[in-house]
Amino acid sequence: MRCPFCEQTGSRSELHAHMVDAHQDGLSTRREGDQMFFDLNCPLCSEGMTREVNPRGRDQAFLDKFADEIRMVGFDLLLYHWETHQESGAPVDAEALP
Repeated sequence: MRCPFCEQTGSRSELHAHMVDAHQDGLSTRREGDQMFFDLNCPLCSEGMTREVNPRGRDQAFLDKFADEIRMVGFDLLLYHWETHQESGAPVDAEALP
């Protein structure tokens, strides 16, 4: 499988770790009132993802302390989406095809 952000290849778990280490800027956090969110976009299509950070995420210190964990969750969601694109190089499950 290929990384959505660069030419790195590897297993899903290898890419997950790679993305957290090498593509931290691929996920951003933002505040809306008392709520905190993370946003990330698929680099191939226009589909983006926004999720609220755990309600404890209202504290900036929480976001700073758990930034890598927040990225892991976001990049995990992106990899599930990325696997639907042929460009990902993800293996196709023949049993799932019609």
